Amino acid sequence: MKTAINIYKILPKTNCGQCGTASCFGFAAKLASSQAKADDCPNMSASARSVLNDEERKHTAPRGTVFEQTLTALQPKVAALDFTRVAESVGAVPRGKDCMEISFLNEDYTVTKERILGPTGEDPEPFLSILIYNHLCMLNPPAPSGQWITFASVPASHAKDKAWASHVEEVIAKHFAGNVEGLKSACKRLGGGEMRMKGDHDAAFSFRFFPRYPVLLLFYDTAPEEDFPAQVKLLLDRNVDKFLDIESIVVLGEEFAGRLTAS
Repeated sequence: MKTAINIYKILPKTNCGQCGTASCFGFAAKLASSQAKADDCPNMSASARSVLNDEERKHTAPRGTVFEQTLTALQPKVAALDFTRVAESVGAVPRGKDCMEISFLNEDYTVTKERILGPTGEDPEPFLSILIYNHLCMLNPPAPSGQWITFASVPASHAKDKAWASHVEEVIAKHFAGNVEGLKSACKRLGGGEMRMKGDHDAAFSFRFFPRYPVLLLFYDTAPEEDFPAQVKLLLDRNVDKFLDIESIVVLGEEFAGRLTAS
């Protein structure tokens, strides 16, 4: 089966959400792991649909196999965690033995060693459960440093630089080009706090992806008279690689971009 990145290249890239996933890259990830079908996207071109349907016919792996296998592989690590200590270290709220409530992208999730429940009591997408468990399994995370860095400055990020730029920062920048007020409204909807900072940016918002996982978004709007396209810098805390592994950092950034640009 094609990789998520290869599939993403032939998708509409509108992040319309009509397929049931917030972003086109998230939908591509589902297609790559047989969690979705090409026909779930109403805006896909006929040629892309034909290519993906042909791929689907060649592969008969059960839906969700990749994510389910990852969750299964995580279980021994999760089972060994001291939830009381972990809750304290990540800023979660203990809810009895081996249970905690943690804020994730401005929503509250209930976490046990067996499963995770979303804000309305539903099972979240498997990759969201993986992100949360991965965060909890990062042992002895330090407090945020208070120093902002670019993604390129994160250790071992070089192989993911292009994915971060094209699937996170550029997605946000293109969606809100010429619409600063729309960006501000979307940021507030996701719990962002508007920041008053020196600089030539048109908007600055701080977020907490997890209680102790700070992120700073800087938006520079388009300046047509100067041939300057809209740009976004999503800055991370210097200790971010102690909060999540590099793969999870990218996936979390993509999920954030998808939610921010969802109509």
